[in-house]
Amino acid sequence: MIRLWKVPHILKGMLTWVPVLNTWRLHHATTGGTDSLRYCYSVWLRHLVTLHHFGFKIHRAQVGELGPGDSIGVGLAALLSGANAYVGLDVVAYSAKSGLEKIFDELVEMYSHREPIPDQNEFSRVRPTLDSYAFPNHAVDFRGFAEKVARIRSELQSGVNSGESVRYRAPWIGASCIPSGSLDLVFSQSVLQYADDLEETYGAMAQWLKPGGHASHTIDLSGHYLSPYWNGHRAYSDYEWSLARGRREFFLNREPLSTHLACAKKAGFEMLLVKKEYNTPGLGRDDLARRFRTLDDEDLRTRGVMLVLRKI
Repeated sequence: MIRLWKVPHILKGMLTWVPVLNTWRLHHATTGGTDSLRYCYSVWLRHLVTLHHFGFKIHRAQVGELGPGDSIGVGLAALLSGANAYVGLDVVAYSAKSGLEKIFDELVEMYSHREPIPDQNEFSRVRPTLDSYAFPNHAVDFRGFAEKVARIRSELQSGVNSGESVRYRAPWIGASCIPSGSLDLVFSQSVLQYADDLEETYGAMAQWLKPGGHASHTIDLSGHYLSPYWNGHRAYSDYEWSLARGRREFFLNREPLSTHLACAKKAGFEMLLVKKEYNTPGLGRDDLARRFRTLDDEDLRTRGVMLVLRKI
């Protein structure tokens, strides 16, 4: 018997098979959040502060982002903090819809004034959390800041992919879209829970990174809007889940933390930080779909994680 709270989500997924409704969806879909300059500033500096503890240096770094979403604002924040080049990789070209020049100019102002990192009072659900939200002078590199601002602004005016500082690939297909061993960092913010093939995704990141390169990812393992229970996404049968997904280009993969860690290890990553976030109560083991009932207790209670990895 289908639980009643699943029905609206299943119906919504089924409606994506109606051509006119799916066309409307494609033209109006957003990912939310990443067109807010304060969100972009907060997300990037949280990653940077965390990475700095594990030896990552931003000066002249080549940085890649998986799933930048509605804008490449987080990537622009990375460039302003000292990175030399940024590439955003997405499944759908959401960032083409955003006013990047306005976001960039406002980010420049925030960096120029060394504004504190927006904290949990402003973005209560953004991870990772930090011990201090003061501006991280120790992690940001301002060398050549004025020249960099002028160069990036010129590139944005000419269009993304017009120069070497800012690149954008959507859709990205396979590891070959980025030269092997070319990046110092790959990061993502609440994205890897949507990757259809985690083994391929972690393998691609390892291929792109230089030896000793870092990866930094926040992963939300909850059911998002698809259930009144944080773990309700694992109560759908595979058939129900396929109906709820419909024709969407990406959807929650429902994989537990142990799968992410196994894929990272297989790809050749060393685990530097596995910062778990737990959530109870939720649905009990017996209320989950059959294939999730055998998960171990740690996977069952882990709602999210911050991963910092290094390529061996």
